[in-house]
Amino acid sequence: MESCGMEGLRVEDLLDADSRPTFVIDLDPDDDAPTQPNGVKSLLPVFSNAALRLHERLFDALIGADAAGLDDDTQPARFDAFKHWAMGVTPHDDSGDIFPLSFLYADMLWTGSTVQKRWRLISGNRLWRETGPPSDLSAGSPPEVATGGIRAERSEKKRQASGGPAHPPPLAMAWNSTPTGTSITGVSAKLHSKTSKTSKTRGSSDDTGGSSLSTSIILTAPEKAVADWTCARPRGMLSEHLQLARSINWATTPLGPMQKWSPEFRQAANLCMANPHPAALFWGSELTMLYNEAYAAEVAGNKHPSLMGTGFSGPFAELWDYTGPVFAECARTGISVRKEDDYLPINRFGLLEETFYSWSFTPLYGGTDRIQGFYNAPFQTTKQVINQRRMQTINKIGEHTAQAKAVKQFWRFVLDGLEDNERDVPFALLYSVGEGDDGEHSSISSGSTISLKTCHLEGSIGVPEGHIAAPPHLDLKRSREGFIPSFREAMRTREPTLLHTRDGTLPEALLEGIDWRGFGDPCREAIIFPVRPTNGDAVLAFLVLGVNPRRPYDGEYVSFTSMLNRQLATSLASVILFEDETRRNRDAAEAAELEKQQLTQQLDLQASRLRRMTELSPLGMFLISPEGVLREANERFYEMTGHTRDGEYEMSWMDFMVDASARAVREGWEQLVTQRQSWSGELQLKKRAPNPVDFEADSIECWVLFTANPELTDDGSLRSIMGSITDISHLKWAQGLQNQRLQEAEETRRQQNEFIDITSHEMRNPLSAILQCADDISMALSVCHANNVLPSHQTVQSCLEAAQTITLCVQHQKSIVDDILTISKLDSNLLLITPVPSQPQEILRRAVKMFDPELHAKDIKVAFEISPSYKELTVDWVAIDPSRVLQILINLLTNAIKFTAPAAERLITVTIGASLAPPEVGSVPGFQYVPSMSEISIVTASDDWGKEQILYLHFDIQDSGCGLTPEEKQILFQRFKQASPRTHAQYGGSGLGLFISKRLAELHGGQIGVASESGQGSVFGFFVQARRSFPPLDNASQEAFPIEQHWSGGPSLHQQVTPQRQDYATSGPAASLVATRSSPLEPGEVDILVVEDNLINQKVLVSQLKKRGCVVSVANDGIEALAFLEETRFRKHGGQKLSVILMDLEMPNMDGLTCVREIRKMQSDGKIEKHVPVIAVTANVRDEQVAAARRSGMDDVVSKPFRISDLWRKIEVLLQG
Repeated sequence: MESCGMEGLRVEDLLDADSRPTFVIDLDPDDDAPTQPNGVKSLLPVFSNAALRLHERLFDALIGADAAGLDDDTQPARFDAFKHWAMGVTPHDDSGDIFPLSFLYADMLWTGSTVQKRWRLISGNRLWRETGPPSDLSAGSPPEVATGGIRAERSEKKRQASGGPAHPPPLAMAWNSTPTGTSITGVSAKLHSKTSKTSKTRGSSDDTGGSSLSTSIILTAPEKAVADWTCARPRGMLSEHLQLARSINWATTPLGPMQKWSPEFRQAANLCMANPHPAALFWGSELTMLYNEAYAAEVAGNKHPSLMGTGFSGPFAELWDYTGPVFAECARTGISVRKEDDYLPINRFGLLEETFYSWSFTPLYGGTDRIQGFYNAPFQTTKQVINQRRMQTINKIGEHTAQAKAVKQFWRFVLDGLEDNERDVPFALLYSVGEGDDGEHSSISSGSTISLKTCHLEGSIGVPEGHIAAPPHLDLKRSREGFIPSFREAMRTREPTLLHTRDGTLPEALLEGIDWRGFGDPCREAIIFPVRPTNGDAVLAFLVLGVNPRRPYDGEYVSFTSMLNRQLATSLASVILFEDETRRNRDAAEAAELEKQQLTQQLDLQASRLRRMTELSPLGMFLISPEGVLREANERFYEMTGHTRDGEYEMSWMDFMVDASARAVREGWEQLVTQRQSWSGELQLKKRAPNPVDFEADSIECWVLFTANPELTDDGSLRSIMGSITDISHLKWAQGLQNQRLQEAEETRRQQNEFIDITSHEMRNPLSAILQCADDISMALSVCHANNVLPSHQTVQSCLEAAQTITLCVQHQKSIVDDILTISKLDSNLLLITPVPSQPQEILRRAVKMFDPELHAKDIKVAFEISPSYKELTVDWVAIDPSRVLQILINLLTNAIKFTAPAAERLITVTIGASLAPPEVGSVPGFQYVPSMSEISIVTASDDWGKEQILYLHFDIQDSGCGLTPEEKQILFQRFKQASPRTHAQYGGSGLGLFISKRLAELHGGQIGVASESGQGSVFGFFVQARRSFPPLDNASQEAFPIEQHWSGGPSLHQQVTPQRQDYATSGPAASLVATRSSPLEPGEVDILVVEDNLINQKVLVSQLKKRGCVVSVANDGIEALAFLEETRFRKHGGQKLSVILMDLEMPNMDGLTCVREIRKMQSDGKIEKHVPVIAVTANVRDEQVAAARRSGMDDVVSKPFRISDLWRKIEVLLQG
């Protein structure tokens, strides 16, 4: 919400502006109000507004311990009832509010409200009564309206003094028939009745609003009000100001005779005079002035009454340079002017006064189409503006002096705080009071005598250096220079002292030559502050401040000086306390140092004896004081710890320990010192010279056995800590080496188990398909042999498809075996790099060609790029090991295809380049090579490589797959490691490919690396060393490499096969077929859901179950299985039938264990009516893996490979049991 400009509005200002007498009571005061003999407390409000304070009779009758109220003799107890109501609370709830909300007392209707259950606001409202026939308002405004009530009250007093009939006082304006104690309900009813009749009599509409009070008012012609003071014979009672206005000879002014004034001007004149706030009219080009009584009192000052009827520019000549252009611009544009807190220097009380007004300037047309004059409504804000400025100065002094750490600094900060207020500080002098010739100028004296006191000038504002009023040093007792006489008087009174030029206390000679700040006017008055702290009587300084020459030294100014004096005293006391505390701390530190020296001397004798005893000891021996100071130690101790003999302090001997050991020592030290018990422990020290070394001359960690015992005095107090340290570095090294070997062995075993699990899963998984396809071929041919018939075309096609499936599974197993053999050769250093003249571009082309069927099946595009560097170097034939390079390319292309297949955009870009030096990593953003296990050597140095130029060939494989996170990139290229634990479940593989590729690249004198971001694909790249070569003499380079033969596996593998994993194949609706009965459990009545992500296993298993006669549905992962379950009878009546679920474990999106746990949770929550039979079908066959499956909720486990007959027996046992 935007600011509405009310931030500076105070509650007191708001209540003061209210014309109703109002006071505020604290319902929970710190001190209880005095209680009268009758038990009723007095009204002691925390605030009374101006309306109540100015009404002395009402204020004295209600407020204070002596207040007697306005009761008459007939009802003396009504004031007590009023006080009880004003300070009481409602019994109906805990709101703490007043009850009832209103009360009639002293012919006034009082209303109350409560704020925050503590502050009670009471306001009085005058009750009107009709004392005569209604009068016409056109006859003039009543005195209360025209002058805010002041004129009417004065006229009433004059009438009573002259013996005339007295009008009822303002407190007696209620109906005579209304008793003093009448409740508000009765008054409301009478008021409603009276106003209703009057309204109908005057032709007003009937009351239809449902309110108990009429919405209309009675318009009258008050008897005393002056409707038009400009007419020849005005009616009503003319105030003194109106009489003055009528006495002006207007005929001699530009306005002309009053009888010739236009009706419009008369209306403006009456409006101006009736306004209770300051208002003035400026008429004609001469700006002839006409103003009301409030304007005369608050603006004109001594310029009144001669100001009435004259032009503005003459009497207000000091303002004309500023306001003249404002008048002219308003006359030119006709746009009203508004100013807030505007500075206007006015000479109205014998001095050019600094005043501030918020005023407006409105053009008046006087019934014509031209501007005839202006309406001015000024509101004086001098008090608020100047008080705010002075408070800022006091606050700034507090902020500045809070930074002082010593009394000497305090004086400078005081002057800094006064610097910005140029108007209220025309000049300033600050003298500190010291003892004699004290160089610090700030000694703190406890006495008040002025003997031997010297004043030292700490600084000045506006007073030039060397000025007569500012000598650098003054003798407070004997000197007569500067302000010393006034200083002595101020020291006597201990209060701020005002100096005047008119009485000679402020010599004008001292003021000559001062650079007056602010307005540049010389000061007529100055104030001397004897600065003394609140916690002492001694005057520590004198502050001389010039008084603002354009402001009177009134009550507001006195309040400012009092607040400034208190601020200086409070801040100075804080600085003195801080300085005392600093001094005490310094004394304590010196005493502690002295005590330390004494103790050191006493221990020297003991240290001499101990040194002779311990010099030849193989142990490091020490003596430590109860404070933790190393008092004595032998040479062996210093050698073992590296501790120096200098700079010993409490616990300094712990600085040479590592943090973990230091924490243990602190606990042991607590046991030694507090519990007086011995303590020992093994501690690790920081590096020392010379460091202990192992068998290979490598530095080992420094460890010692720390043993300490407390030495006690006869009275049981602790005298010292004695002990020794023994070097156990080699022992700890041996233990650490043993633990390291155990951890490495454990990690190796864990990796081997993980590798065995993955390899077993990858090898056993296709065995089920092999076994079932072999059974299918055997069964089909056995039937044909038994019936002595040739196989049909359908049988032959089924057998061929089964044979192709067996071939594909064997190829998958063979790739696993090849990776294992390659790892074995690498570990045994049996894998050699054999250079052969080859064309790198052809190697890359043949690598991509090997994947054509799979790329076509998965709709992946391949882009082949040759970098400019390759063409610039005209690379053709080079000596290289094409088989190893091809093996790396196959591993990288396999991964690229595997991770690109599920992407929306399927694109693989292969790039070849060359350079004369190892390629930089900056060619691909974010690309980094994996650190090598050893330095890269020149592998092309042997004679087998020839003597031609060395080249560095680099290959990049970029895919559009899922990419890698920084955490996943950290574990790539490690043995048995994949990007994440889910990688094997989602994409398969053993985790050996990248490790093998890294080792092969390093054997070939190169490196391998990667650049990848999650969700943005990856770039795998490597480089190898080569030499330029001549073409081979034979045609051997066109033959297939061994790895190509192993990869292809023969002609039977050249046919396109279906992808093994369901998440990369085109999914379709599951089929459900019905077969014949083949066992006691009718297969046709068994509905099976096969949950398997491997397409080959899924296809073979579904085919075998359908041949047996079962109704089979398929799901590719756990999520699809749960979705299928939602449509079965387990979840809704009339749903699809389901007998058993055959669940694989390793699947993408949701694995089998998670899925079955979710099914069992649905059963326990009552979302599934009956138990869902689930059998795990998995290649994870270790005992702990089978147990984990059963704990997750599997009813049984079938391990791969398996025969259908074995699986069927499991199903029969589960469903018939």
